[in-house]
Amino acid sequence: MTSTPAQRVARDRTRLLAFPRPDRVAVVVGGGPVAARRAAALTRAHTPVVVFAPELCDDAFDLLAERLVTWENRWPTGADLRGAWLVHAATGDSRLDALVCDLASRARSDVA
Repeated sequence: MTSTPAQRVARDRTRLLAFPRPDRVAVVVGGGPVAARRAAALTRAHTPVVVFAPELCDDAFDLLAERLVTWENRWPTGADLRGAWLVHAATGDSRLDALVCDLASRARSDVA
């Protein structure tokens, strides 16, 4: 299987730790290079990926342009995370990452 230029951003050092769920999305929070690499790795696993960020770096925008991810031009709410099988916070801001972690934990307990 050949990868697209945007997917090649996710180098071999990125590994998925869980099996994707085709009925649930993976959420990546952040629009920088780290978030782009994680989103690209998830697209290689053929799982739907939603990126939440007010801005996207070039690599993340390439994923969007190739229609490999969808983009929400905002930070997520708890309701946005409720149906996700995976949430990855890569905003570059430790406080915001911690908030996303808290929202994801609450969303998970709401589903369980």
